[in-house]
Amino acid sequence: MTPDFEREVNPMVLRKFVWLLTLALIGSPALICSAPPATIGEVPFQSLHKLITPQQGESRWMEIDWYPTLWEARKRAAAEGKPIFLMAGSGGAPAAGC
Repeated sequence: MTPDFEREVNPMVLRKFVWLLTLALIGSPALICSAPPATIGEVPFQSLHKLITPQQGESRWMEIDWYPTLWEARKRAAAEGKPIFLMAGSGGAPAAGC
């Protein structure tokens, strides 16, 4: 049996250790020295909020009577003699917000 100090170090373990040490040394100053996020006052916030909020007529798709089920849409379309516009996103989920 060989003493512990004569045993070879596994290169994969050594490589992982070096990477973790490097990441810790690079990332720790950013975590320690980072300043808290800047805040804005109430007045600038309200003006920015007004700028990004959809204005009247910008989101016309929100004015459409959307039906959550195909059955409801089919009944209404049949009653009015109109076609159905089906809009779906990835995986069949609605593309529009709730």
